[in-house]
Amino acid sequence: MIRSAATFVSRLVLRVFYRRIEASGLARIPASGPTILVLNHPNGLMDPLLLLCLSPRPVAFLAKSPLFSMPFVSLFVKAFDSIPVYRPQDPDADVRRNRETFAKARDLLRRGGVLALFPEGVSHDEPRLMPLKSGAARIALGAASEGPVTVVPAGLTYEARDLFRSAALLRVAEPFTVEPIPLDEKGEPPRTAVKALTGRLRVALEEATLQADDQATLDLAAAAESLFAPGGEAELDARFALRRLLLERGARLRASHPERHEAISARIERFARVLSTSGLTPADLDAGTVRAELAASALAALLVAFFLAPPALVGLAAHAPAYNLIGPLARRLSRGDTDIVATIKVLGAFLFFPLTWLALGTAAGLAWGLPLGLLVGFALPLCGTLALLLLERWERTLAALRVLGLSLFRRSTLARLRTERAAIVAEMQALDTLLETAE
Repeated sequence: MIRSAATFVSRLVLRVFYRRIEASGLARIPASGPTILVLNHPNGLMDPLLLLCLSPRPVAFLAKSPLFSMPFVSLFVKAFDSIPVYRPQDPDADVRRNRETFAKARDLLRRGGVLALFPEGVSHDEPRLMPLKSGAARIALGAASEGPVTVVPAGLTYEARDLFRSAALLRVAEPFTVEPIPLDEKGEPPRTAVKALTGRLRVALEEATLQADDQATLDLAAAAESLFAPGGEAELDARFALRRLLLERGARLRASHPERHEAISARIERFARVLSTSGLTPADLDAGTVRAELAASALAALLVAFFLAPPALVGLAAHAPAYNLIGPLARRLSRGDTDIVATIKVLGAFLFFPLTWLALGTAAGLAWGLPLGLLVGFALPLCGTLALLLLERWERTLAALRVLGLSLFRRSTLARLRTERAAIVAEMQALDTLLETAE
């Protein structure tokens, strides 16, 4: 019951925070039997929430011990049958208790459960995986001593992990089986087996995630990928595959033709800056080409705004103070660590938005009576949702109108932008021949 309630709340949180959530390869997770899910850890508590809400089977986690004593967070951690891990860097952590941790994890797997692990051991915002801890391999090999265990690697990728209403992708890779091996007299697997399995896990996670030497390279790949998918509605998994391919080609090009790599990188960055200055995206360049469709879209937006504007404006006014407080507060508390910004924003929303509903509902009740106060308190979340939907619809409509304005009054500018995008795409496509020649 508690787990169901926590799952419902988590799904609601994710659907509000992210505009788009997708999962690929979920069928690769076995329907039954002892299973270990191993994932990268780029986004604090949002990572386990995504897996918990998307996994077809109930999942238990290894979670750092301080989470079990944190207000509110501890409720979710315990609701999902998490197992505490005692890390040396955590205050007052007794690492000797990790024997209990390994025993509980093996017992869960012995009963045919699903255990999720973040073998990096820490959430981070680095563009590459951190060195993997040996715990995941030790647990897998220890549990496999009583029968085969399925290991399922999975990658979490965020469009902009710290931004409200961005996108998130869970990508499940090919599973593999850990076969039984003899354990030593202490019940531990051989070090060579642990090292080999840890290396295998790293390779699998690297294939399920986007890897680069620095964040600028990842940003450049994202900008290049957006030029190939102007519609913006392609599946996130397909966009991930394209971005991964661009990263691989970029690394090869930088190694074989550094001048060519620098030139095309500068061209992509320059084009991205021009679009950003104009308030446009590559997808917007194709909007407004069919004026009848644009007129219909604008009319629909006006009709929606006409009927929904009053409650949406109420929702916007009511939630704006808390919203404008949460963002700066999250950036300040995160101290530059972007991997925990989204977590702080969600926790802040859980605190400040209900306080807003309670305060305004109480004020209305004192002014106009209890029934109206209750109505205001319960109606404010709905008004906030309407405000969010209306604002997003107008964002799309205004982008199309900006492009229409270019097509009517600055046709040469619009044509030049479209021509430049096509030229950059053609140049990137031509790199295949160049790289093949280099090989």
